[in-house]
Amino acid sequence: MPKKPLGWTTAWLGFGLVLPILFLHYETARNSAWLLSLFGISFVAYGLLYFKSEFSFKQILIVAIFIRLALFFGAPTLSDDYFRFIWDGHIRAEGINPYESTPAELIKEQPENLNEVFEKLNSQEYHSTYPPFSQYVFSIPSYLGIKSLFWTLTTFRIILLLFEIGVIWLLFQLTSSASRVVLYALNPLVILELIGNVHFEGMVLFFILLAWWFYEKGNWKKAALALSFGVLTKLTPLMFLPVLFRKLGWQKSIKSYALIGVSIVFFSLPFLDFQMLDGMGSGLDLFFRKFEFNAGLFFLMRAIGYWVKGYDVVQTVGPWLSVIAFGLIMTYCLYKVKEHTDWAKAFTIILLIQLIFATTVHPWYVIPLIAFGCMSGYAFPIIWSGLVFVSYSGYTENGYQHPMIWIAIEYFIVIGVASFELYKNKTLLKHV
Repeated sequence: MPKKPLGWTTAWLGFGLVLPILFLHYETARNSAWLLSLFGISFVAYGLLYFKSEFSFKQILIVAIFIRLALFFGAPTLSDDYFRFIWDGHIRAEGINPYESTPAELIKEQPENLNEVFEKLNSQEYHSTYPPFSQYVFSIPSYLGIKSLFWTLTTFRIILLLFEIGVIWLLFQLTSSASRVVLYALNPLVILELIGNVHFEGMVLFFILLAWWFYEKGNWKKAALALSFGVLTKLTPLMFLPVLFRKLGWQKSIKSYALIGVSIVFFSLPFLDFQMLDGMGSGLDLFFRKFEFNAGLFFLMRAIGYWVKGYDVVQTVGPWLSVIAFGLIMTYCLYKVKEHTDWAKAFTIILLIQLIFATTVHPWYVIPLIAFGCMSGYAFPIIWSGLVFVSYSGYTENGYQHPMIWIAIEYFIVIGVASFELYKNKTLLKHV
């Protein structure tokens, strides 16, 4: 069925997308029974908009901006990570290295106005794991003298919105397809998690896409600089570095690695000392050995561990799964990635491997995969963006219990569709 231009049908579907998102952001706690229903309605409307309506890029950009602006008035309801951003930013502005001490170690030395922030931290005993460029961004509200929570969040959201506009523009440049851009720009998960819940995946995604765009234009120096800023925002882009060796050849790739390394060291100088390496390493070690959330393969291994060992095996299995994922990524890059291999396909497969073997897969971790799916044509990232939200159904008034049945269904569908697309070498989005 051919797509139709904007009209009443599109308007109604727009309401079906936007209204549930607004209710989720402003009126729905993460332990609400309405959580999945509202997200499901918005996701169905999003899918129908993609299949039934035809947008120009200008229309997509305007609608995407206005939806995101509508989420500026309210604190995040699905995540409390933003308190750590505020904490790190404030102590950085005070001249304290956020990697040197945990919040629990610093709280006695900090002003009383941070006591409320400290009480709401979900990581009081952990060192910060956010790289230097993220720390610079976190500190902007404090450097501007902003003290209220609302204006701090607004500052973060303005920054994130600017990066989101950049991501949407780059997606259009890389795909030349407005309909593909819709899959990212109007995706309910992307809207809720980035602007609504103030997560910085959009920022790191911007630098990855910018590097990709520069590589496509043959400007490897600017690409390497962009990729270094991606690593300085979040460590995720490190997993894509082996692709450069196969795509650029050994001479340009070595030069790229050198420029990336020098850039990372240079912009890390204000933080760089033994305490930074030790603190950040300690935080990452805890992440792999202690944290577990919405992890399909790991939960299967954990169940086997309980049966065989009688206890939670995260401290041993978590690091080993990371080693296996690293080995598979390197094997894929060395034997499957060629000079003519599509960047989008390579990045999609690499991130899929990392997420499948991770011990923690928060919903916002899937967001870069959505963008890669828009460009590669694979449907499983879009499907995952609709299913990953079920992980929130484990929140209750008494805390969090892993919704194992929902998670099993999520991974069964995602792995099933991904296996079909990859094995058959058939990208389903190119057929709809």
